[in-house]
Amino acid sequence: MKKFKTIALILSMLILLQGCTAYKSASVSLEQAVLAQTKVKLETKSGEKLKFIRIGVENGNYYGVKKVKGNIVKVPLETNYIKSVKLKDEFQSTVTAISITLIIIYFWTKGINQ
Repeated sequence: MKKFKTIALILSMLILLQGCTAYKSASVSLEQAVLAQTKVKLETKSGEKLKFIRIGVENGNYYGVKKVKGNIVKVPLETNYIKSVKLKDEFQSTVTAISITLIIIYFWTKGINQ
């Protein structure tokens, strides 16, 4: 039974932590964000932070793609008001998810064995 609980905990943590996203600290251009086709975090000059699944461009106009209530929505972006564009850091996101999972498992199994 303990083995089943441990496996269930490991799988639960991995599923929960899939939503964790780390972003690179260096800002990139909108053109680079379009080419990267990855999650993006924008910061506007007014300090607002916006997250998108990806950035796209049509007829020279940039837009952010996000999911709202299960629907894909294109949000027009005003390039004059964008302060920074940060791409998802795949490596750091994976390392963070695995590290947190391992730490929780360690303390959880340590508590079981006592």
